[in-house]
Amino acid sequence: MSTADAQRPMSETWVTACVTALASVALACSLLYTPVPVLVLAACAAAVYFFSRPYELLLVMVFLIPFNFVIRIGPVPLAAELLKVLIWIPLLVERGASGKVLIASRFRRHVFVLAMLLGLSLLRASDKAFSLKECVRLASDIGLLYVVPQLVDSREKLFQVLRTLMYSTLAVALYGFYQFATHDFGALFWIVNPRFSTDLAPGRSEFWEWRNRITSVLTSEMELGHYLNLCIPIGVVLWLQERLHAFRWLLVTAALLAALFLTFTFGAWASLLAAVVLFVVLLRNQSGWKLLAGGCAISLAGIFAVLESPLQEFIATKFLSHGMGTFGWDVLTRLDNWIFACQVWAQHPLIGVGAGNFQALQYEHDFVFSPWAPAGSTPHETYLYILAQYGIVGFVSLLAIVLGALRSNWRLRAHPSMGIVALGLAFALTVNLIGWFSDDSSFFSPHAGYLVWVVIGLSEAVRNIAGAKRNRLRRARISLTRAG
Repeated sequence: MSTADAQRPMSETWVTACVTALASVALACSLLYTPVPVLVLAACAAAVYFFSRPYELLLVMVFLIPFNFVIRIGPVPLAAELLKVLIWIPLLVERGASGKVLIASRFRRHVFVLAMLLGLSLLRASDKAFSLKECVRLASDIGLLYVVPQLVDSREKLFQVLRTLMYSTLAVALYGFYQFATHDFGALFWIVNPRFSTDLAPGRSEFWEWRNRITSVLTSEMELGHYLNLCIPIGVVLWLQERLHAFRWLLVTAALLAALFLTFTFGAWASLLAAVVLFVVLLRNQSGWKLLAGGCAISLAGIFAVLESPLQEFIATKFLSHGMGTFGWDVLTRLDNWIFACQVWAQHPLIGVGAGNFQALQYEHDFVFSPWAPAGSTPHETYLYILAQYGIVGFVSLLAIVLGALRSNWRLRAHPSMGIVALGLAFALTVNLIGWFSDDSSFFSPHAGYLVWVVIGLSEAVRNIAGAKRNRLRRARISLTRAG
């Protein structure tokens, strides 16, 4: 970043990035009516503006995480998530201009192992195009381990990122309310998720009918539930830390909880409740236990209200009826998928079958086929999916990164300035890890999976910021001691 950029107020930087993100959303929404030359000129202007502004581009990326607009250029679909790859250009330009070196990740050995597994996946791929897409997605997600800590190097920047994420998620929740009121996916959903199928993204030409569960602009109600679970603790952090705007963040967090309720994803509900109970137990002797106990009580009251509400009929139908879509059907198909995933892993225990190869095997095994999954389904369980695709080697490496970030957050929970932020990020990762038991969209989807890695990157940034402050205090004490 140039000297002039560095001297600009952080609020101006944040407003500029937010306006740019909103303009990107508006332009993408009007894609069908916008002449191609206008789109090309807008893309060129954005490229020039962000060429030396990687932090501003990061803010735009965070805002656009749920709005993963996809356009097709010939046979190639291009999605907004490709910004995870493109951000490396302004990052390297900015670092080169300032003479700063890239910060190495403490997880570099695990990253190297995962990079090798992704390379082997491409070599063994039965469907080269689909495997390439899966490898690029995970590799660009892992790259956030390096990108986010480089750019989020102060407490003010950290809170700008958190605020941007919450405003974006509020927009997601509000559109979900609109869907529930109209009982339809709505135009914005189809603009963000256009229906076409290519070799890189098979099965996008079909989608299921409206099922009285909000998806907002994400790919399923299950993914939306896990996405909201990651954002709700961040809303609580802002509520506790920004006293001047506490009521605003309380309302935003309440809106996210309401949206989570309207997804009707029991796995996401159970994950949030289990995480609350776990943190109540872990923090029972600390000052935060009352807040968490209150959250647990509210969760239990919500469950009771659901059981006594007009939704009682929906729940009874889900659990007591027979046939496709009922609880019994879900249990039967999930168990079958989990057993098959274990069998696939048992045949390739060390390095798995590779990214993008499990779906073809699942297709040969399935006895019911969906038009929106013509290339095969997934086991709907993250731990087994990791084992089947990357074996025990990839499983250990991925868990080492996620649990390493969780552990560093937990250790910083008593830090005077970063403790609440670290605890909120720890809660977000915990509820996501619990959600891995019920579904794999919590980690392998284009939105929730993207956000998980942003949270991990922010966890590393919090660790660096807290460490830098601790070092400054240590140096100040040494200077005072020498002066005395």
